[in-house]
Amino acid sequence: MAAYLAIDLGTTGCRSMVFDGSLNVLGSEYEEYGLITGENGLAEQNADLWWRMSMRTAKEAIRRSGIAPGSINGISVSSQGITVVPVNERLEPLCNAISWLDIRAKDETELLKIKEGDEKVFQLTGKHIDAVYTLPKLMWLRNNRRGIFDSAYKFLMPMDYLTGKLTGKCVTDHSMASGTLLYDIRRQCWSRDLLGKYSIPEEKLPPILWSGETAGTVLPEVASELGISPECPVAVGAQDQKCAAFGAGLDEGIITASLGTACAITKLWDSPRPEKFSSVGWCGYVRKNAWVTEGVINTAGAALRWLRDSLYGGEGYEIIDNEAEEAIKGAASGGNSVLFFPYLSDTDAEGAFSGIGLGSKRGDLAAAVLEGVAFRMRLLLERMDVCRDKGSIVLFGGGAKSSLWCRIIADITGMTVMVPKTEEAACAGAAMLAAMGCGADLPHLGYERTVQPSERKKAYDEKYRKYCETGRLLMGGEIL
Repeated sequence: MAAYLAIDLGTTGCRSMVFDGSLNVLGSEYEEYGLITGENGLAEQNADLWWRMSMRTAKEAIRRSGIAPGSINGISVSSQGITVVPVNERLEPLCNAISWLDIRAKDETELLKIKEGDEKVFQLTGKHIDAVYTLPKLMWLRNNRRGIFDSAYKFLMPMDYLTGKLTGKCVTDHSMASGTLLYDIRRQCWSRDLLGKYSIPEEKLPPILWSGETAGTVLPEVASELGISPECPVAVGAQDQKCAAFGAGLDEGIITASLGTACAITKLWDSPRPEKFSSVGWCGYVRKNAWVTEGVINTAGAALRWLRDSLYGGEGYEIIDNEAEEAIKGAASGGNSVLFFPYLSDTDAEGAFSGIGLGSKRGDLAAAVLEGVAFRMRLLLERMDVCRDKGSIVLFGGGAKSSLWCRIIADITGMTVMVPKTEEAACAGAAMLAAMGCGADLPHLGYERTVQPSERKKAYDEKYRKYCETGRLLMGGEIL
């Protein structure tokens, strides 16, 4: 039986999964890890730990699958993006990886804004200048850790690093490269203009291949530890949100949305158009002649967790859903009057409730949180030129377990919501890429349930209008 190993290295944990040729899960294992934080926005991770956890979870996932390890036909990696680690020629980290959450490169970010201008950089890279991206981090390294910068053989992102440790070959893909602020979104290559201006040697960056291309075969010591064939190919993977979109079936007329701690909404394009759509970031995708826009809500599931911890004192999400459902049913207009703005970790906006009265109960606030995230999803879909009442949203992640939240999203967006048979879409996408590296073609995830917009859609249209009006008043301008 053909089987494929997928490794998904996220920001807070590592999951390995084994899939069969029909994309059924055969075995899975997960380990959590944390961030190393400090002053001035420092956020780092131990890249050696990434590798050790990847090997441990991969071995356990293979064991749990019940298949012979030699049945693993291919491997691929999905990972967090933007995070960067300098390595030597033996692929040993020269320091901790600088996380995408690290914002210490404030001075370098301001210099880029002054010298280049945000609009110019956005038109070139599809990204607005921000300290989270890789270029300011590399500039900071050069300015503050010059010995490490100069001695680095490569600057690798997490997917690149794990692929390198598996094969000995340093490569990246277009979805990872487009998170660096060094990627020419139209030409689909490293921007030699930016590399030259900011003294980043191109040879220190990994070459860009297409996801699904073969990076190499596993190193003998890796094959021995996992018990797999040393001829097992490792396919180039992708950034986790793009892997997840691929696994969930992103296509023309099909939007994908991961509803976890954050929410990332992804739309497929046949050409990049940053000059027309600038409210969301542009990224390379896993295949040629395809680009994606990605709208992000930083606190989606995190907002619901905050509500649970603050008002529900250890009660489960089922209680929250039940009380929210009662609040919605009890309102004559199809939704209670309370509004919630889910900007709990944004620097340019503040989270808020509006419309609370003496009669408001915690169920009203729960409904408002679920609706507020859905209203923000609708805003982002409009910024991406998605036509309402047409097409579908594939919704995955922990939030998709809530039937109520799925119904609210369908009613507010006016789109059909489809929920895949596993929430681990990033691993599924990586397995599909692993199969491509072997010359095979796996189907995308099948759908467990489908939710159509209901009669509440009209009432939510009116509430959305009020949401936008109130948001503009609260924030003193247009809201995103």
